[in-house]
Amino acid sequence: MENIETLIVIVSAITLFIYGLQSFSREIENFGEERLSKWIGKLTKWSVGSFALGAVVTGIIQSSTFVSSLTVSLVNSGVISFRDSLLILLGTNVGTTSTAWIVSIQSSFLGPFIIVLGTLISMIPGRVAVAGKSIFYFGFIFFALSLISDAMQPIKDDPILVEVLSKASNPLLGILYGIIITVIIQSSSVVVGLVIVLISQGTIDLSIAIPIVVGANIGTTSTALLVSFKMTPISRLVALSASLFNVIGVLLMFPFFDILEHIAINFSEIPSLQVAMAFTISNTFTSIFFFVFLTPTVRLLQKHRWYREGVRE
Repeated sequence: MENIETLIVIVSAITLFIYGLQSFSREIENFGEERLSKWIGKLTKWSVGSFALGAVVTGIIQSSTFVSSLTVSLVNSGVISFRDSLLILLGTNVGTTSTAWIVSIQSSFLGPFIIVLGTLISMIPGRVAVAGKSIFYFGFIFFALSLISDAMQPIKDDPILVEVLSKASNPLLGILYGIIITVIIQSSSVVVGLVIVLISQGTIDLSIAIPIVVGANIGTTSTALLVSFKMTPISRLVALSASLFNVIGVLLMFPFFDILEHIAINFSEIPSLQVAMAFTISNTFTSIFFFVFLTPTVRLLQKHRWYREGVRE
């Protein structure tokens, strides 16, 4: 009975965390979605601009899923080219690592403080009130994360949980865990947050954390794929490309997981920061790799029948 109650509390805390992320993302979107579309039209004139746009917007909105889905929609409507969409998606991979750095801040005081600050600002009449709501939900993310941490304390040494998670010490299983959980939850940010909570409590170590967060990168592309199937063939190819980028990126990094772990450990003694660093290195490497080889990659993808069908349309 006690375990069931603990499980209910954990699920409730995770639900609040997801709600906080979605609400924060929604408030930011409402604040500047129209401007965002204009910026995309201007900045995509340069390769670096498209890449930076994907990174910065994802870092601010805290939702790679939203940016990826928006990119697919913009390709569908003809606002941006196929090449520009790929650059934005590569930037998104870098921007999404900001979540790991944010949630790695372990402070039970920070969440309530930001919530109160956001509440006070939202009481100010005018446009500022919208910003206050965004700040409120930003604090809510930290607050929910601290609830998850507290809720998991009673079961952090539970034999069943430890046994299940220990299987992720096999990198392939760890990656699979990350993919499956992210597809179910539809948020890599939540998965990264949970991994940081677990490693901070000593339930898992870095060798388990790295494969899971890297696997989450693959799982998070499932939303854009589902959205794209109702759109043009080129839009579907953009979504498929995002998945291929992340799958190939994982395959490229897989032989170097030990080196990645070593670098992260040398970077900091704090486990949560180690996860953030490993996640950042992995995603940045993948994005830079495809950025350098973008031209041959685009040529290869343009041979796909979806691209040819889209051009004929």
